[in-house]
Amino acid sequence: MLPSPAISRWILACMACVALMVLIGGLTRLTESGLSIVEWKPITGILPPMSEAGWQREFAEYQTSPEFIEKNHTFGIEEFRGIYWLEYLHRLFGRITGLVFLLPLIYFTVRRALPAPLFRRMFALSLLVAAQGTVGWVMVASGLVDQPRVAPVKLGIHLLLAFSLFALLAVTYWQVHAVPRLAGRFTAAVVARGLLILTVLQIFLGALVAGLDAGLTYNTYPLMDGAWIPPGLTPLSPWWLNHLEHIPMVQWQHRMGGLIYVISSLAAGLYLMRHVSGSERRWAAALAAVAVLQFLLGIATLLSVVDISLASAHQMLALVLLLVVVRLCYALKLTATGK
Repeated sequence: MLPSPAISRWILACMACVALMVLIGGLTRLTESGLSIVEWKPITGILPPMSEAGWQREFAEYQTSPEFIEKNHTFGIEEFRGIYWLEYLHRLFGRITGLVFLLPLIYFTVRRALPAPLFRRMFALSLLVAAQGTVGWVMVASGLVDQPRVAPVKLGIHLLLAFSLFALLAVTYWQVHAVPRLAGRFTAAVVARGLLILTVLQIFLGALVAGLDAGLTYNTYPLMDGAWIPPGLTPLSPWWLNHLEHIPMVQWQHRMGGLIYVISSLAAGLYLMRHVSGSERRWAAALAAVAVLQFLLGIATLLSVVDISLASAHQMLALVLLLVVVRLCYALKLTATGK
C-alpha cells in the first residue's frame, strides 16, 4: 500500500533539507566561515547576538582562536560579522533539519500512520542527523586547537555522512512507493555497485582536497607543474599520511580518481544501457551524462583557482551523481539469474 501524500512529502522535505545543508555547508567551507563561532551551544546558540555587547563578546571569543591569531588578526567587528553569519545560518538550518525529521516522526507515530519498518528507518535516520551535527562540531573543534584548519579526514567523514543520509532517504522513498527492482541482472548489479564504491571514494578524496585547500595549488590541467606526476608526493612518514594530509598527493589522487571515475562511468553507463530497459536505461544514460559534466566542472573549478560558484556547483553535482548511482544499485537486485 502506498503511503499517504503527507508521508511522501515529509520524506521529500527531509531530502531537500539535507541537500540544502550540503549546499550551505559547502559555501561555509569555501568562504572560510566555519571557524567563526568557537563554541557549540545547541540551545542558547539558536539566537545570534542581539546587541552590540553581544557581538563584542562573540568577537572576543573568536580573537582567542588560531584562525584569528594566525590568519585574520587584522579583522575588525564588521569583518567578523561577515564570516559569522554564514556559519550561524549553517548551524541554524542544521537545527531546522533536525526538527523536520523529528516533529513529523512524532506526529505520524502518535497517529499510527507509519508502518513499523518505515518508523524504524526514519527513527534511525533522525539519529543519524543528530550524529551528523555532533561530527560537525568535532570537525570544527579540530580547527580551534593548534591550526586554523579543520582536520581533512573529519571533513570527509562529515560530508560522507550527509551524502549517505541523502541516499538513504532516496532509497526509503523508492521503497515506500514500491519502485520496481529488476532481478536476473547479476553482472549489471555488480557493475552498479562497483561504481558506487568509486563514487564514495571520489567524494571522500574531494573532501580531503577541500579540507587542505589543495585546489588553490597546481591550477593547470592536465599537468601539475608541467608533469603528470609531480615530484615530492611522498615526503611524510608514515607513508599513509601523504594520502590524507600532503597537498600535492591529495590533489593528484583526486585528479587521477576523477579521470578513472569518468572513464568508468562512461563504460558502466554504456554497458547498462545495453542490458537494462525502461526507466533504468534512462538512469544509465543520466549516469554517463552527469559524470562527464561533473568531470568538466571539476576541471573548471581547478582552473578558476576554486571559484566559489563553480566549486559549490561541483559539490552539489556530486550529490546528484550519487543519487543516480544509488538508483541504479537499488533498481538492479544483486541476485543470480532466475533467483
